[in-house]
Amino acid sequence: MTEKLPYEQNTYKWKALVTVAMGTMMATIDASITNIAFPILTETFHTELTTVMWVTVAYILVSTSSMLVLGKIGDLVGRKRIYSLGMGIFTVGLVACSLSQSIGGLIIYRILQAVGAAMCISCGTAIVTEAFPLSELGKSLGLLGIAVSLGFIIGPVVGGFLLQWLDWRSIFYVRVPLSFIVLILALILLRKDEKPADTITLDLLGTLTSSLGIFSLVFGMSQIRKFGPKSFIVLLLIGLGILFLGVFVLVERRARDPIVDLYLFKNRLFSRASLGLFLIFISAPPYILIMPFYLLHGLGWSASQAGLLLAVHSMTTIIFGPISGWLSDRFGPSWFAIIGASATTAAYFFMRTFDLHTPIATIISVLILLGVGIGMFQPPNNSTIMGATPRDRLGTASALIATLRQVGISLGMALAGTLFATRRIIYQEELIKKGAGLEAITSLSIPPAFHDVLLVSAFLGLAVVILSLFRVKENSVTNPLDMIEKGD
Repeated sequence: MTEKLPYEQNTYKWKALVTVAMGTMMATIDASITNIAFPILTETFHTELTTVMWVTVAYILVSTSSMLVLGKIGDLVGRKRIYSLGMGIFTVGLVACSLSQSIGGLIIYRILQAVGAAMCISCGTAIVTEAFPLSELGKSLGLLGIAVSLGFIIGPVVGGFLLQWLDWRSIFYVRVPLSFIVLILALILLRKDEKPADTITLDLLGTLTSSLGIFSLVFGMSQIRKFGPKSFIVLLLIGLGILFLGVFVLVERRARDPIVDLYLFKNRLFSRASLGLFLIFISAPPYILIMPFYLLHGLGWSASQAGLLLAVHSMTTIIFGPISGWLSDRFGPSWFAIIGASATTAAYFFMRTFDLHTPIATIISVLILLGVGIGMFQPPNNSTIMGATPRDRLGTASALIATLRQVGISLGMALAGTLFATRRIIYQEELIKKGAGLEAITSLSIPPAFHDVLLVSAFLGLAVVILSLFRVKENSVTNPLDMIEKGD
């Protein structure tokens, strides 16, 4: 049954959603809009691509490694304070980036942007969760998911348009007015935070180990494609990441006020939903990373054609995300998470039938199925995570969702890229032995290597389906939405 809210509360929830959604979209656009400018930045600053890539790499590393800490700070001092301050820092970063005179300066200002974006993202989901009644949690998170999908669509499209008609600085300064508007909305519309406690303690050792662990792990995985999975630098970074995160767990078990309360993971709903979210994002990069190779180098499509086709998935997610969230509020989140994970897994299996002669109608149908799956899975799954979290730890859970998403994608990108490159070489050698020409080798080696990567994604998807099935039984015993009310 839908809760009846006072007019003021009913109005505030939409104000909070719009404000957070706009900030989330700005941060998502920022993560994708710069990649398309790499060739121009390389020429402008007369530097190598490996250096220019740090414009994006530094942004991802800093934002990902700082989210957990910032989410905890939001719980302690107030989420409006952190969100608004983050939006201000992000806006200043945009201005600074547009005025950069060197590639080094641009990278430094991107780090400033990353801090601001992490402050907004780490608190955003928590602000929306607290604003909406428990019976509308799935719907609100489904609507918030639209902002993420829109950001990924808008970023490359707007970036390409701006770079065609203006200079590279335009991808930053054109967005300054919108970013400033979001800052004003946050200051005016978001509910005032409660007065923070007189003494605020932050787990400094937990902060250090979590940030170093995530930074080393993500950085190490990002270097696999460059140096190979067996290189010393990659193994050292990943090893340090695992070591720091292991120490982080030990520290959190004894900390008086931990960054992440490990007690949350004793709740099976919370832990299984979190693991499912992590696995679903590890499985995603074959579509994000490898699909463009299939379309451009396999089928010989133009970049504009491939971009339009890839938008089918995001547009479908935008449609089905809110629908799934609304339905999960009415009938419970578990079955919709199962349907979403199953559709995603089925899409990966169907993609394994793609070859150089697959009709475009078939490709579009499978991408729609994938969009349905992702759209159906995320809102109810995130609703389960937030619903199983006490209100005083919502910021931590909000940051955890964003961290699991980014680390999962980074790990998946490294695994998918390495496996695709390795398997493609093997298939190319087989084609050479059969006497195939150079052009045929280039295109014919892509589908089978793509299929091998998709097989891993499909098995990860099956694991998420199984985890979601276990949650049906858990939900029959404990309703996660009731736990926020009880503060358990």
